[in-house]
Amino acid sequence: MIKKSGLFILALVALVACKQRKTEADKGMQKNTPIATYKPSYANRFKVEYFKDHKRVEVVHPWDSTQAPIVSILSEDSLFLQENPDAIKIPVERWVSVTSTQISYANELEVLQQVVGMAEPQYVSNPIVQKGIREGTIRNIGSAFAPDAELLMALHPDMMMISPFKEDFYGPVRSAGIKIATNCSYLENTPLGRVEWLVYVATFFNKEEQAKSIVEEIAKRYHDVKEIALKADSKPTVFTGKTYQGVWYTAAAESYNANFLKDANVNYIFKDRHGTGSLSYDFETVYESAANSEFWSLIVNSPETYGYSLLSQEDERYADFRAFKEKNVIYSNSNKSMIYEKGLMEPDVILQDLVQLLHPELGLDKELVYYQKLTKE
Repeated sequence: MIKKSGLFILALVALVACKQRKTEADKGMQKNTPIATYKPSYANRFKVEYFKDHKRVEVVHPWDSTQAPIVSILSEDSLFLQENPDAIKIPVERWVSVTSTQISYANELEVLQQVVGMAEPQYVSNPIVQKGIREGTIRNIGSAFAPDAELLMALHPDMMMISPFKEDFYGPVRSAGIKIATNCSYLENTPLGRVEWLVYVATFFNKEEQAKSIVEEIAKRYHDVKEIALKADSKPTVFTGKTYQGVWYTAAAESYNANFLKDANVNYIFKDRHGTGSLSYDFETVYESAANSEFWSLIVNSPETYGYSLLSQEDERYADFRAFKEKNVIYSNSNKSMIYEKGLMEPDVILQDLVQLLHPELGLDKELVYYQKLTKE
C-alpha cells in the first residue's frame, strides 16, 4: 500500500512538473509571438511587430534581400531596456538625422523639436531646422558619410537615423555607442511606397496611428488624380532626363519617376527597359528612341530661371528633338520647387502637375506646384 502511494505521489509530481514546463514553454512562446504586426500596403521594405513590452522593426537588407534583415528593437519598458541595452528607448526625445527626406517625415509627425543634430544642413530648406542650426539647438554633425563622432557623443542622442550606403561609413558611430536606425525609404520605387515610410519613422515616437491616417489620406488623393488621368483620350509619348558628363541618365521602367509617368497615363518610351533605378545610355541611343516624342520631362537644379537657351547651351543637339522644337518640355527646378523635400509627402500634387501638363485636353486648371511648362527662351 505504501509502495503504491509512493508511486502515485511520484506520478503526481511528474505531472505537475510537466504542466509547469508546458506553462513556461507557452509563456516563452507568447513572449516571442507578436501581439500584432503592421505590414505596409504600399511599401515593400519594412514591417513592425508589436510585443507586450517592445516593438521589433524589421527592414529588408538594402542590397541583398536573401540576407538577414536589419532589426531595431524599441521599448519604453524600463525593465526590458535594462535587460536589452541595445534597444532604443521610446518615445525618442533626442535624435540625429542625415537626410532632408527624414526631415520631411519628421515635419509631418511634428517631431522636429526632438532633432539635436543634422548632417549637411545646407541642403535642408525646412525653416525649423534652419532656425535650430542658427540658434545652436541643432548641431551640424558634418558629412553624412563621415559624421563627427565626438560631437555625436556630446549630443547624447537616443538614436541616429541613417540612409544606408553600400560602404558602411558608420563603424565609428557604432563604436561610440550611438544607436542607429536604418531608413531605406529612398529604395522604394513607388510614390506611395516612399510615403508609407512615415509609419516607420512614427514607430520611434509612438505616433503610428497618426502616420497611418496621413498615409491613407495621401493615398486617396493620389488615387483620385490617377482616376482623372485614365479619362484622357490619348497617351502622349514622353522621354526623361538629359546627359551628364557624356552619359544620358533616364528612368528605368519600374523606377520611382517612371511610376509617376505610368500613373499619369502616358506612353513612356522606355517602359519596356526594366529596372528600379536609372538607365545609362549615350546620346544617340536616346535620340533614336525619343526624337519624335511629344513631351520631354526634366528635373534640373538651376539657381536662375531655366529656359530653352540654357538647355541648348548644355548640348546643341537637344534642339533636334521634336519636344524641344514644339516647346513641349516640362520641368521641375529642384533648386526652387523642393520636389525632393516637400514633394516626398505630396506625390498627389506632383501627379496632378504631370497630368495637367501632359493631358491639356482634360482641362485641369490647378495651380502648378512642382512641375511647370518650360516657356522662357
